Amino acid sequence: MSDELPTQEELLSRLSQVESILMHVQHEVEQLNDAILQRNTELDLLSRSMKLLDSRLGVLEEEDEGPDPGLEKPPHY
Repeated sequence: MSDELPTQEELLSRLSQVESILMHVQHEVEQLNDAILQRNTELDLLSRSMKLLDSRLGVLEEEDEGPDPGLEKPPHY
């Protein structure tokens, strides 16, 4: 095992590598954040569409609440 400390050049090189990695990580985080924001927008739109369709279905079900045709006797009886 060597007890030598790294030289200033080695430390600067390592610092440069760390900075480069950090820049890549920051870029990836920004891309992931953008993707999450886009998915949230799409999810909100789908949620509103679902509520609208549910509301329309409820209206159609209310309009269709007549007697059950299966329970009515045919006219020839």
